[in-house]
Amino acid sequence: MFMRRVTMRLRQQDWLAVVIEFALVMAGVFLGIQVANWNDARKENVLEETYFARIAQDIRSDTAEMDEIIRVASVRMALFNVVLPIASRHPLPDGFDSARGRVAIETVPAYADAGPNSPGFALFILTPLEGNRSAYNTMIGAGALANVHDAAMLRQIQDYYAAVDRIRHFEVALEQNRDKFVDSARKIGMSPVTPLTVDEIAARVGADSELLATSENYWLYTNRHLKLMRGLQTQARQLAEAIDGRRSK
Repeated sequence: MFMRRVTMRLRQQDWLAVVIEFALVMAGVFLGIQVANWNDARKENVLEETYFARIAQDIRSDTAEMDEIIRVASVRMALFNVVLPIASRHPLPDGFDSARGRVAIETVPAYADAGPNSPGFALFILTPLEGNRSAYNTMIGAGALANVHDAAMLRQIQDYYAAVDRIRHFEVALEQNRDKFVDSARKIGMSPVTPLTVDEIAARVGADSELLATSENYWLYTNRHLKLMRGLQTQARQLAEAIDGRRSK
């Protein structure tokens, strides 16, 4: 149809009509491309929002996991706060200087003894961070990172998961210190199920220099774990809120 009209206009040497015909066709092609691009961009935006929403859900599940990790670590820290001053016969420091600068001692609720086996389990149990990054990994696997429009939000998400990786790396050293503590306790016949009071545990720790040293190291690593985990939980909550805030706009 178009070519027939153009041919007719050319025979009639109606150059203005030919130009108009071509202009209309080009305008239609341009508009078609623009509409297709708009639809593609809309689909990408919808997919991006879906990924971000799922990431926010994963992060909220992380914060719930961190609640339990912080609770367990706080109980262990509180028990060491009681045991170590008795065992070493000197008070624990409220902080100390290190290569990272001044390290403060984390504040925890006072230890509440719940029975004869409670102290042993409190010292033994260690809960590491598993984390959930299924949505983020799916996003990476689909190659969707290159098409993210909100670069600032993506950077926040990447920073969060980098922080998770740093803590999980630290937890390897934490677990090694726990193992050294458990091994030292085993050598003197003390296990998590040995029915000992807090004072009896303190006496045994104070009577064995190796157990005292491994206990103090484990206390220091527990303190660091608490600090890192509390900071990560704050970061996680802020990130989830930021993602939710984008969706509400």
